[in-house]
Amino acid sequence: MSHVVSYQDAVSRLAAEADAAGRLAQDSGGFAAVIAAFEANDPNAFRWVLERLEMLPRCELICEWVRIKLCVLRCIEVCGPPPEKPEIPNLRQFADAIVKLTADEKQLRRAIEAVACGDGRDFHAVLTELGLIAYCHLLCRWICSITSHRVCELVCTRGTVLVADALTDARAAGKVVESVLANERAFAAISRAALTLDCEIARTAIEQAGFTAHCEIICELICVWRCAWVCLEFCVRPPPVLTGAYAIDEAREFAIACLQLAGQPRVLGDLVQAVRNRDAAAYGEIVARFGLAPYCLQLCAWACSVTCLEFCVCICQNPALQPWFTTVGYFDITSDIDATTGKTNKGLPNPTLGYHGGPDFAFFDQLQLGGFCPIESPTSPGTAMKYRFLYAVGAGPSSPITGTLLGPVEAGTRLIDWPQNIAGIAGAGLVTTFQSVYIQAAPVPPDPTPPLPGAPWYGPAPHYITPDADGWVVVDPNVIGGGFQVLLGFDTTKVPGLEGGPALPGVPAGTAVPVATQRGGTDLSITFQATRVTTFPPGTTPDYTNALAKIHVNNWIEVNELWFAEFATGCCTPIDTTLSVQFTVDHEEMDPGAWSLVITSCAPAPGDITPHVSGPGVTVTARGGSGTIVEDTGKWDPCSYTATLTTRPALTTGLNDRSPWSNPLTFCICGH
Repeated sequence: MSHVVSYQDAVSRLAAEADAAGRLAQDSGGFAAVIAAFEANDPNAFRWVLERLEMLPRCELICEWVRIKLCVLRCIEVCGPPPEKPEIPNLRQFADAIVKLTADEKQLRRAIEAVACGDGRDFHAVLTELGLIAYCHLLCRWICSITSHRVCELVCTRGTVLVADALTDARAAGKVVESVLANERAFAAISRAALTLDCEIARTAIEQAGFTAHCEIICELICVWRCAWVCLEFCVRPPPVLTGAYAIDEAREFAIACLQLAGQPRVLGDLVQAVRNRDAAAYGEIVARFGLAPYCLQLCAWACSVTCLEFCVCICQNPALQPWFTTVGYFDITSDIDATTGKTNKGLPNPTLGYHGGPDFAFFDQLQLGGFCPIESPTSPGTAMKYRFLYAVGAGPSSPITGTLLGPVEAGTRLIDWPQNIAGIAGAGLVTTFQSVYIQAAPVPPDPTPPLPGAPWYGPAPHYITPDADGWVVVDPNVIGGGFQVLLGFDTTKVPGLEGGPALPGVPAGTAVPVATQRGGTDLSITFQATRVTTFPPGTTPDYTNALAKIHVNNWIEVNELWFAEFATGCCTPIDTTLSVQFTVDHEEMDPGAWSLVITSCAPAPGDITPHVSGPGVTVTARGGSGTIVEDTGKWDPCSYTATLTTRPALTTGLNDRSPWSNPLTFCICGH
């Protein structure tokens, strides 16, 4: 790898983030909801909005753009506009300031809360008391960076990050910075590398000093310092601080302005070079050419942050890049699925989970298996990666999830060259364009053919990947984000013995389902394997593997039978003085779910008549219940009535819960 940050990686990342943020901004309501969810630290709402807009695969790109943008303006709000000729401290002075701030827990807590709330008065008070007011902008950006990167980790890789509070993060980072400062030789080398983003010098110094485990904290120190320093040199007139709807509108305008850069890699390359080389003239020319002067500071912070991110990728062996199976839908396989029952152990607030998916919900239908598998091997750079999933029923043998067992999923988005869109006509030139990547069973549509120059323009259809006969999926080398996070769709209804279907009781309504004919779910295990494409001959072990030891799957449809004893001679029989409601409900997962029996009408009616305990003529169990409920209808008004038996077993795909099934039966009282 080059000793300087990867130019092409930074350009590709900027293009991807510009396109994602710009496209989101075209939906004003969705954009505002995403900003609000981020500021409220609500990862479920953030993901829900992106999912509704079919932009969840671009979650990381959008979240990073949002957090950088908001941190810039928050620190202007807290610290005020920087002076026209700011005196930027060197890296050692900045590191000393961090150590001093984080050593005082009470003052650190006040500082973090002040930044979170935009309370400039209290933030100034803290820094004044500690003698650190000269570092206001730098310390604010450092605190905002620590707080906001946790939000993006939780939002976009749910279940893979152990989230600590900002105070704990900041104190731990301060201890690391203090230990690095104590190593004079290592810190001197790191400071030299920070000036030119020389990743080889930085990586060598960090490794030799034994700081590899703290690489990300060191890199964050460098990036905050360098980006604040460079951008304050470039932009002497920061934007005004806007609040409320004005701030949302300004952010949308910036996102739309960024979109014009997405398809211009040469311009983005010039932007990267200007930021990396501290070339104010080149940067100013780009800003002027594209009318970006109102966003000078945000644009610089965004370009610098992405460039520095690639620098950090170069020097840090990030454990998050290792292949790992982490989720079924939204549910973490370690913390959210009970190891004993194989069912969910909690409910989650995600809006697509109509009944929170738990606790004690079994799984059904198609499952989305998530986690991460990188493009290249973490241990063999340049070597492509592949992965697969195996399943086993009970203690039976493992089989690959492939062929008919696959359900289609959108695994990510990749960059391709595509004809330019010139007022709806395909141009002769090619521009970088985004294409969705799906994993599904064969047969799949072929890759789209680009329109010919002069023909009506159309965008690229999705690119499809089909696992091989052994279930292996090769990670697309052009995918954005460095790998796949949505890994596979597993259609459990295609597993032999788990097909499910209607659980017909073989008994009339009002009669209990015999134990011998009751249907139940099945325990599965799901194993993830990932390895280099050049490895895994028969008898060898994959490079990476982990498993969900038990997941309980139930694809049976519940028994929901409703009838009236008075209809024994026909369903047109009018009801006079008595209504005998016969019902049968049965499903393994009914107890944590719900069922109800109600009688409604435009005339007065009894409403809910659901039995909750066993009694004369009625049996209630954990699986539901059966029997006959007799209603005295002698004084009911002549009218039409409806009895409805509604059932909802506790079942979830991890993304959506089973909907209720309502079984209505009408009757009439014509007179007494």
